Amino acid sequence: MTTVTHPPKKGYRTIRFPLAESEYDRFLSDRAYAKARLDALYEAFPAVFPEALPWGYALCGLTDPSIKQEIRCRRRRLCQGQAVFAIAPAFVMPSMTGRTQEVDQALFCRRFHVPCWAMAHVFGRDPMYWYRLEQGLGRFSIVGTTVKNPERFPQDLVADAKHRWLQGERVSIATTAAKDCLLGASVAQSASQTD
Repeated sequence: MTTVTHPPKKGYRTIRFPLAESEYDRFLSDRAYAKARLDALYEAFPAVFPEALPWGYALCGLTDPSIKQEIRCRRRRLCQGQAVFAIAPAFVMPSMTGRTQEVDQALFCRRFHVPCWAMAHVFGRDPMYWYRLEQGLGRFSIVGTTVKNPERFPQDLVADAKHRWLQGERVSIATTAAKDCLLGASVAQSASQTD
């Protein structure tokens, strides 16, 4: 008998939640606690969850431990569509590249253009580790991550622009924010309200 397997659909299937490291072992081992915690997080942050969540979900095991951090993630299968999502804690960086407490000071130094070789000298690792860690922060869409439903888009926005040079031409980097969240940034030809 031949078994046909279908490759998983492409797309990012990890949801990152503010789970403390002190509660994470219980979140992995106690299914009732995990379900209650996910339901509470859904009440607090509904925009982060997949749209099909109100039709139900089932906890369906754990991922293999990550090679980099030896951390497992709980998996959740949606009843509608059967998509499986991994639930990752926010105390680790995306792709399990490091713990946030271990890398936050080094990444703060990048704000002041400290080179990666200097960060490696002070914080350890090698320069490419710090370079890749910083580059990895830009992999995900900010708006696509935070605002999935257009009706929930905030009505009151704050916008500002920073002047920069792009290929010898002066441009503005327009930034939009609302409700303590950066919603987007893009290059604009001028700092006018329309642009």
